[in-house]
Amino acid sequence: MKRGKESGRKETKIEDAKRMKENGIKIELIIKITGLSKEEIEKL
Repeated sequence: MKRGKESGRKETKIEDAKRMKENGIKIELIIKITGLSKEEIEKL
């Protein structure tokens, strides 16, 4: 159950990062907000 929650949180962060990137927010700020890596964000 814990792993499922963590997976859901990661998916939410990815979706949030995708929206931020689409709206022109700088990658450095997206990294700070989501905690995702630069590589993960660039793949979106």
